[in-house]
Amino acid sequence: MSVFATACSLPPRDTPSGSTSARRAETVGAELDHTPTRYPIILHHGFGGGEAGILSFNHVTETLRAEGYTAVQTEVPPFDGIETRVLYLRAVVDETLARTGAERVNIIAHSLGGLDARHLISKLGYGDRVASLTTISAPHRGTAAADFSLAVLPTRLDPAIDALARVIGAKINEASEHADVRAGLMDLSEARATAFNDEHPDDPRVYYQSWAGISSLLGLGVEQHSPQVISACQGKLLMAPGRFDRLRPIYRPIAPIVGHGLFTANTTDGLVEVQSARWGNFRGCLPADHSEEVGRYFGTDGPNRETGFDHLRFYGEVAAELATFGY
Repeated sequence: MSVFATACSLPPRDTPSGSTSARRAETVGAELDHTPTRYPIILHHGFGGGEAGILSFNHVTETLRAEGYTAVQTEVPPFDGIETRVLYLRAVVDETLARTGAERVNIIAHSLGGLDARHLISKLGYGDRVASLTTISAPHRGTAAADFSLAVLPTRLDPAIDALARVIGAKINEASEHADVRAGLMDLSEARATAFNDEHPDDPRVYYQSWAGISSLLGLGVEQHSPQVISACQGKLLMAPGRFDRLRPIYRPIAPIVGHGLFTANTTDGLVEVQSARWGNFRGCLPADHSEEVGRYFGTDGPNRETGFDHLRFYGEVAAELATFGY
């Protein structure tokens, strides 16, 4: 069964009959052949990601390649701001285009990686070289976790924090020689989000779609019926009846801050609110916290024992669907 149709397939989008988007909707929930995409796929990690660690894609690149896709994974400074990270992303795009002879690429980006990609497209003029951008729990409207961190971290500690970030980063990412934690947090913050969005309009040549993760402190199945959850996910809950993902312990203290309240913490993935993750064509909510979205499950390499979510199948079908769209 398609991961897009786990318990409930996505509802039709509000698009005119016969339009390109309407035709795209027809493929969702179907078994998709793994036909290679027209353009290479670039997997771009977020803040704290790289080759290892709980915010890094877990065997996604290798799996996509095994299924016949041309897939490349970035390594950019894990604890830095967009202005620095995007230079590394640009280099990967340029190298991929030169090596493959392709005209454009598809970017699948997690968390801050989605904002990096939007900066690449809007500010660096790569709308003619990026065919599609798929964001997974990217904080398009910021995350209160960053605002909270900025408020409690004195600026005088920045050099020490950056030094520690370089040490930690070296264990997960070869591009960790650069670190500016405050810059990264500023780019992730709600305080910066409105200005960022005003400065980065969507490029009409690029197809934008997004997914959100949703989890909760308790992981109770009845939470699926919460009006807050249904509204946040716009009714697109891709999870089995009676199941709701349970946050891993490291996210539980910050989730009420991210959700702006204890009783709205269940409309986040622990670090990003669902409403913040929605951008472009919003596809729905995955039963996953911020780490599980890239395959770092609680207590297993996957699929998730509690929800059945299989990240490798999910990314495989994202790629397969992009192929059906002509990307």
